[in-house]
Amino acid sequence: MNRSILGLAATVLLTLTVQTGFAAGLVHVPATPQAAASASLIARADRALRDYVAACSTGNEEAVARIVTSDALLEYALEEPGTYLTVEAAALSANRSVNAEPTGTGAHISNLSIFPTSDSNTVFIHYTTGSGVRSPAELPDSEHLALLEMRGDRIFKMRMLGANAGNLSALEGSVVTRAIASSRVNAHH
Repeated sequence: MNRSILGLAATVLLTLTVQTGFAAGLVHVPATPQAAASASLIARADRALRDYVAACSTGNEEAVARIVTSDALLEYALEEPGTYLTVEAAALSANRSVNAEPTGTGAHISNLSIFPTSDSNTVFIHYTTGSGVRSPAELPDSEHLALLEMRGDRIFKMRMLGANAGNLSALEGSVVTRAIASSRVNAHH
């Protein structure tokens, strides 16, 4: 009897989590007891990821600073297995004068799937980024696979697993380019 009650509770929590995702866009979550138990983490990761992608695509550094922890790390896989390009959060907004003008239209996330892990603060995410406005010069949508670690409502670590740093999407490339440029300017001061 207790198992059926737990199963019903898990189903209700999972349903609430998925419905919460409808406000920002559909989120695919596995129908498992672990996902139901991680409903809060999944909802926080969903919000933070969507806000992060939107802030990066529009060049809103202040929003990025609110979304990631002050000691956050963004890691991008390199060609050599097990190696990553690491960008520290401080480099993302350390020097506003280095950054290019905001890109204007914000990117959005579609086809978002969130999978809980055995770590109570970490999820795997699979998603597609794109823009609602298409121009001939615009790059196509890009697909992403990442391990996302949260600290409260903020992103502490994001390890991009799906592509190597040599093949970054326009969104990721702008974040990394700004961070590298900012690091170089700070190194000279």
